[in-house]
Amino acid sequence: MLDVAHISFAYGTRPILKDITFDVAPGEIVALTGPNGAGKTTLLKVLACLLMQDAGTVHLHGVDTLQRPIKYRRTIGYLSAHNPLYNDMTVEEYLTYRVRLKGERAMRVRRRINEALSASGLTDVRDTRIGLLSHGYRKRVGLADALSTFPKLLLLDDLLAGLDRPQRAACGAALSAASLRAAVIATGHELDEMLNWCTRVIVLNRGRIAAMFRTSDFDRAELIEQVDRLLADPDDAQEVSA
Repeated sequence: MLDVAHISFAYGTRPILKDITFDVAPGEIVALTGPNGAGKTTLLKVLACLLMQDAGTVHLHGVDTLQRPIKYRRTIGYLSAHNPLYNDMTVEEYLTYRVRLKGERAMRVRRRINEALSASGLTDVRDTRIGLLSHGYRKRVGLADALSTFPKLLLLDDLLAGLDRPQRAACGAALSAASLRAAVIATGHELDEMLNWCTRVIVLNRGRIAAMFRTSDFDRAELIEQVDRLLADPDDAQEVSA
């Protein structure tokens, strides 16, 4: 389980995250939404151990990010919003490089790559140079990379941005499969699409958790209306079925 307790973070004197507390269990897919500048990307970077919080703790199955960062990083998969790739490599070459870089045993590399390609719907383009792929396929290569070592925690920043409906559906199917063995957190603004597969919604605004909703407790239209109302009036913060 991911356990986040009272996280705060600031860039210099500018506070970005303020007293963030929540947990995510394996099998859960959490949609983290909110306006631009709410702190979503910064929170994911803290959870990915790329930034160190100023206060609070992050534990994944008992492993503390500050005390054992290397062990923690080995158990997560992270996809940044910018998704940097090597254009001259084929999809398979890139994933092979990445899996080896992560320290996977040589005898498991081929299997890990095949599983990641299948989960991300990339088997048909495994021999294609990345520079020739569309934006949607490039995003899915990044997703395959994040999935490649069977992480216990999957962190995905703005996964659906710029993707068409079939690409979004493919990503959603990959996340649903990954959640069988991992906790998943995905940021984004595409709430209507994310409700097809997420189990919980966390609304972040002005660096704080404004509300948490379990999707099973709400009709889709009702939940979207609640989130829209909350973002329109951020002072009306609440916590529902957290």
